[in-house]
Amino acid sequence: MDPKLRTILLLAKTKPKLESLPPEKARKLFAYILNLFDFPKVELPRVENFTIPGIAGRIPVRLYSPYPTSEPLPCLVYYHGGGFVIGNLETHDLPLRYLSGLSKCAILSVDYRLAPEHPFPAAWEDAYSAYSWARKQGKAMGLDTRMIAVGGDSAGGNLAASVYANAKKEGLTPPNFQLLLYPWLDLAQERKSVEEFATGYGLTRDLLRYFKKHTFQNDKDCQDVLANPVNRTSLTGTPPTYIQIAGFDPLQDEGFAYVERLRKAKISVEAKVLEGLIHGFLNLGASVPEAKNAVVDLALWIRKGFKLKD
Repeated sequence: MDPKLRTILLLAKTKPKLESLPPEKARKLFAYILNLFDFPKVELPRVENFTIPGIAGRIPVRLYSPYPTSEPLPCLVYYHGGGFVIGNLETHDLPLRYLSGLSKCAILSVDYRLAPEHPFPAAWEDAYSAYSWARKQGKAMGLDTRMIAVGGDSAGGNLAASVYANAKKEGLTPPNFQLLLYPWLDLAQERKSVEEFATGYGLTRDLLRYFKKHTFQNDKDCQDVLANPVNRTSLTGTPPTYIQIAGFDPLQDEGFAYVERLRKAKISVEAKVLEGLIHGFLNLGASVPEAKNAVVDLALWIRKGFKLKD
């Protein structure tokens, strides 16, 4: 493990545990911690906040573009991590600025509803609404509606992976591809890696249970296939998938299981295991070289997914 990463984990032990706090205070602490190690701010020609329609009202979003005005751009609809309970547009602002600038593509960051104020399936509803808006109405905001993909980290990876099934059901063109960073794909069970990396690596078993407790109102909802992409009966129709798996991550095994199932279903999937990194490395780009390199790889994958020339 990178020595700087060891230092980050040591510092994290001095903070109050997120799972010991009510959600409102956990959100503030989460934002504070990320800000200590995140990318420096990249000034883009266009960063615009607005709202789009959702099932339960307007959804705040933030659009990043490496160009002030241009021909319609391919767009990655992005869902932030945070266990469906913490995280927002600001916690992921710096890495998404960096990623948009590197990839030369637009990124639409979605401020979906959080639990416990809005339990399952609120976040999943907003995730699909944002994708649907980008496909149907994104042209008015400078998006190429033929080239819309989805992506997300951790809980956001779950939301991204849920989009294609709803698109299929609604008869909407599925995402061009899905980009998943250390995704949380199985909320129905705890796999072996949850025990192996239960403590000491940032994301803990107790924190995962805290998130689940706040997100789901009962065990039945926790088992719902919408929240468990890895356990779908069929993965036919899943878009080409790009996935990064951290070497020290409680969610590692479900990432491996999802990759295996996609391959058995003959879905195009490219997986990269980042042996020296922990869960949440997207926000460690200023401090950990391997984390920064991982985000550079994401930019290359985005261009590859959209079939863009260098």
